[in-house]
Amino acid sequence: MPIPRQSPPARLKFRLMGPVEVHDGVQWRGIGSAKQRALLAALLLKADQVVSLEQLVAELWDDHPPASASGLVAGYAWRLRRALNDRDGRVLTTRSPGYRLVVAAETIDIGECERLIRQAHADLAAGLPHAAVEGFDAALALWRGAPLADVRPTPLVMAEVARLEETRIATVEARIGAELELGRHNMLLPELKVLVSQHPLRERLHAHLMTALYRDGQQAVALGAYRDLRRLLVDELGIEPSESLRDLEQRILRNDPSLRPEQPGARPPARLVTPSLPVSRFPADPVALHGRRSELGRLLQGVRSGRLGVVQGLAGAGKTALAVRAAHELAAEYPDGLVFVPMGGGTPDGPAEAARAVRVLAGALGLSSPRNEHPASGWSALLTGRQVLVVLDDVATAAQVRVLGPMPAGGALIATSRSGMTTLDGATRVSVGSLDPDDALDMLRDHLGAERVDAEPGAARMIVERCDALPLALRVAAARLATRQNWSLAAFAARLADPAGRLDALVCESMAVRDCLAGAVRVLARYGDGDGDGVALRALRLLGRLDRGMVSVSNLAALSGQPTAAAEVAVERLVDTGLAEALPDGRYRIPELVRAHVRELGHNPECDQIVALRGQSPVMTARPHR
Repeated sequence: MPIPRQSPPARLKFRLMGPVEVHDGVQWRGIGSAKQRALLAALLLKADQVVSLEQLVAELWDDHPPASASGLVAGYAWRLRRALNDRDGRVLTTRSPGYRLVVAAETIDIGECERLIRQAHADLAAGLPHAAVEGFDAALALWRGAPLADVRPTPLVMAEVARLEETRIATVEARIGAELELGRHNMLLPELKVLVSQHPLRERLHAHLMTALYRDGQQAVALGAYRDLRRLLVDELGIEPSESLRDLEQRILRNDPSLRPEQPGARPPARLVTPSLPVSRFPADPVALHGRRSELGRLLQGVRSGRLGVVQGLAGAGKTALAVRAAHELAAEYPDGLVFVPMGGGTPDGPAEAARAVRVLAGALGLSSPRNEHPASGWSALLTGRQVLVVLDDVATAAQVRVLGPMPAGGALIATSRSGMTTLDGATRVSVGSLDPDDALDMLRDHLGAERVDAEPGAARMIVERCDALPLALRVAAARLATRQNWSLAAFAARLADPAGRLDALVCESMAVRDCLAGAVRVLARYGDGDGDGVALRALRLLGRLDRGMVSVSNLAALSGQPTAAAEVAVERLVDTGLAEALPDGRYRIPELVRAHVRELGHNPECDQIVALRGQSPVMTARPHR
């Protein structure tokens, strides 16, 4: 009797924009096993491509796979085929050197979302804002929460999550723009105010808010929204708003009739197209750069020799200021301009995708962003033949730089990062940490005046110590004192005395030491351990709870009960994320401000137990006077 052939699997569909789910032709359901789920996610993110066994092992186990990893992956693949009703392997195929998931892009919600967004943009360009709004709304409805919410955050997963989050907010911006064309400014105002508070540096959202306010008869409030954004950009990044936003402000000031909503049935006026001029959005030159002369010299020498310049170091140590100062020193050698690209390593929204970096570069040069090209091709096309110096600020991983490809001849690149990005070859690296106490005092004198600082030398040195001699903390402290002339330095030093309230005192307008440290912890959670709260994060919590500033690898191993090798990996990851400083004698320093922030994050039961058992152990050394 012939054996009946297995019926082909139903038309499968997959959802990744939320928890991972598969539709088997009847209903949506999850994948129960975490490893099978991670395997499916990795294959879907590389849909219809062969994914090597080596990459799949890395996705499932990071750097420490079991000896039987290859066999385990084969077992997970077999079980996944059963879950997909694909027992003969026609969907999940075995292809050297790994596996391939044979599915079309439109069967995955990400592919469907991208199709809807493309069509909505086409409708908008064709003058069909109603259809565009419907398309954008349909695309946004596919989000069911955080993308890949139930998959462990590996580099591949986190890169896709960051890309999808950028896609989502860009789609919201486009949908609001289409609704403004339909005259819906009144109904958009509440949503816009919330979005601007959630994404304070996105200029397109501010432009939409200003337009909606103006059309609602709130001209003064619209201008106030512009002033708030300008103050934030100048204080945070040292840059002015974009040319288009400055132009919008001027149009609001002169009551430009073209800003008013169109009357129903009226024909929209023809759009005027003016040539784009290069826009300088580079941060202002921090002329006074205290205590970084040797680092600046090495950085300049490296860039002039054609090498990538990397500025690494502690959170709040002034990496950006050093890179910007170097760029201004080199400006005359790059007549086509200086370009500043925020890479978002420590921001809540996550690191910028390469395509966004290309768009920022194009906008700064006053050029059109290349379309439908690999980021490296667009990067090269924009820079080839131009003498431009680019600063990539707050880079999270070396991959963010590597994906852009080499810098074309005639250009130069400086990157700031908490990590040294050691996998990038041929770089000149300079490291910055706490300032020398005398340089830190000079910084206070520069901002407050020598007379005021020298009148209270003991209190000034106390402020330096309680700010860990970190430039950002000193800058915030000086800003608070500069606006409060009736405060004595001793009184402010007393405000900083209690570590539990120190970060509350180190806030001034848009500057906050806490935000900088939070960014460093986010980088550690995203990239340091893979599981988001691994050995390095537990070590950081432990050191914060023990209130010790200095640690050796053997000390940490003894305290945490970890092998020496694991303790060394953990503390080195703290260095790579700007939360610790490696000292010449082999020990590591965790600044008091970092430990104060960690204590704010809450207790960890495991660390609390270690503190109770070993908290009085003398294996930690006291923090020395710098």
